[in-house]
Amino acid sequence: MSDVTLYHNTIEFNAGKNAVVFIHGGAWIDPSNTPDDFAPLCRQILQLDRGQSLGLYGVEYRLSPTVKHPTHLHDVVENLYRLIQDKGIDKFHLVGHSVGATLAWQVASWNEHDSFEKREQLGAIRSKLKGIWLVDGIFSVNQLLQEYPSYNYFVSQAFEPSHGFEDPSESIARVKTMQIHVVHSYQDELLSLHQTQYMCKLLQSNRLPFALYIDNLGLHNQVYSNAKLAQYIVDNIKFI
Repeated sequence: MSDVTLYHNTIEFNAGKNAVVFIHGGAWIDPSNTPDDFAPLCRQILQLDRGQSLGLYGVEYRLSPTVKHPTHLHDVVENLYRLIQDKGIDKFHLVGHSVGATLAWQVASWNEHDSFEKREQLGAIRSKLKGIWLVDGIFSVNQLLQEYPSYNYFVSQAFEPSHGFEDPSESIARVKTMQIHVVHSYQDELLSLHQTQYMCKLLQSNRLPFALYIDNLGLHNQVYSNAKLAQYIVDNIKFI
């Protein structure tokens, strides 16, 4: 992990013990998407915070094609674990945008078979994880490619040919009850409502409580700085 940009080289606002941690998107490949994407949203949240003293952080991960799945997830898990340990975080929520939402879901649902260290890290992370916010997310790679065959240009860089991506229908049984928010912008030009609807149907069929928020939140790469999203997070976040 020595060549990975760690969380402390990315955004950090207001180091509180109750925290919101952001995971950026970018189709697993785009260097123009970084944790700094969320800096405007963090400033808006701090203005609306109402005395909650939220810690606001972003985590980084290596990009494809330099690495393949599940290395992105390994990096997120390791950086979350270091962040929790170094900052003494008691409770936190994960907010992921696009493939950041994919990674947030995987943090909550992944079953690490091969690495004892990752299992220990996941256990520590999940013991403090109080909610996930899935913002204009990608959840099923197979269904994504059925709807948008051209998106194979980035999927093929991030995954091996037999990509081994675990569909949420297979992993959802491992998700504990927590705050789950599914968010989508009507104006998203890169993802239709299909992925969001698919996730909501899975949550419903597995009787997991969740909240759905759909609104005019801007284009795909505008959602994560939208003031309505900041207000929605502040109005609904709970740490109990």
